[in-house]
Amino acid sequence: MYFLEINKEHKEFLGTIRHWENLKTAYETNTIWVKDFSTEQINSVEILQIPYAKIFVLKENLLFEKDKLLPVKKLPSGLLWTPILRALPVSLPKFNHNFFGIDQKIKMVLKPSENVKEAYALLADYEEAKSYILTAPKYRLEPLRWVVIDKKVLIIGTPLLPLKGDSYWFDNNFLIPSGYDFEWNVLTKILQKQLNPFEENIIFWNKDSSYSSILKNNIKELSISSFRLTFS
Repeated sequence: MYFLEINKEHKEFLGTIRHWENLKTAYETNTIWVKDFSTEQINSVEILQIPYAKIFVLKENLLFEKDKLLPVKKLPSGLLWTPILRALPVSLPKFNHNFFGIDQKIKMVLKPSENVKEAYALLADYEEAKSYILTAPKYRLEPLRWVVIDKKVLIIGTPLLPLKGDSYWFDNNFLIPSGYDFEWNVLTKILQKQLNPFEENIIFWNKDSSYSSILKNNIKELSISSFRLTFS
């Protein structure tokens, strides 16, 4: 089992992992402990980017620094564990360039991300899409849906069609360019509730952090006939 230890004065840095709802947190005097990491989480970029944190492996109630062979101390007894979402509310009292208060404004911007996620949509030029769709077998189009955006064709669903274009991954009713993520990704769910409270839309994001709303009712099943009718 993995444990993270960090001083309370640096707790704002835990905001980058607050969205991992499986984690539990406990307080000990001037220290915060976090546990229940998966192997993937403990080796992630998010953990590597947390300054002042120490990572331990628990063996027979002894704590070993990660990848070290000798124990350094015992796990403190009597810790009271709380889900991380409850232990670390969005609004923390201290403000600096790494964290913000709930009453302060912050611009949500996209940035290149090292996280690899499966592409779920493709934005292609009309002529590029037309040359394939009008000759494609029915079974290849049936799993997909589509809509027109700025005279381009956005095709949603998998497997993606073999077309040139920009791919997007899907999360919280957001379509985000592949290879990008929010700078403050811990606020994705809050942003979704503000932009799309009734979940009637899909929010389509551009690399410059601008976005547009796509009404779900306007998204059609992809077929040769629906494509022809739209552009007739």
